[in-house]
Amino acid sequence: MVKVCITGTPGTGKSKIAKLLAKELGWKMVELNELAKEKGCIAGYDTKRDCKEVDVGELAKVVGKLEGNLVLESHFAHYMPCDAVFVLRVDPKELKRRMKKRGWKEEKIKENMEAEITEVCKSEALEEGKKVYEIDTTHKKPEEVVEEILKVINPYLR
Repeated sequence: MVKVCITGTPGTGKSKIAKLLAKELGWKMVELNELAKEKGCIAGYDTKRDCKEVDVGELAKVVGKLEGNLVLESHFAHYMPCDAVFVLRVDPKELKRRMKKRGWKEEKIKENMEAEITEVCKSEALEEGKKVYEIDTTHKKPEEVVEEILKVINPYLR
């Protein structure tokens, strides 16, 4: 069983790339936010950010029991048990454009841009002691990013 995590700041292309990767490999894709809701791994609600807070420790226990080859996707995927973490990155100017297009509030845009600039997901993944691979998605099509990921993981699948 192989578990690959796709993580990064919101707006870097995680969902689309994880879906394409899972389809290419014939694996199951797990949207960790959905799994957290389904399995009751919600710790509370963040009124400032207007979102549910996931209990990543409890969710990691759930993920650890999942069987089969999996592509795990979320901005906190790097906290899950996995064999490799792919941190998707994007130029902050492009990130801002994408978030504005989604209609996000200025405060949320600023917070996520700061997280991208300070490499929060990458730093957290490295602190977890994971094999971390960084991919800049700024000027790449999702299919190109999937090809990069496949080049890294294919030797492990043989």
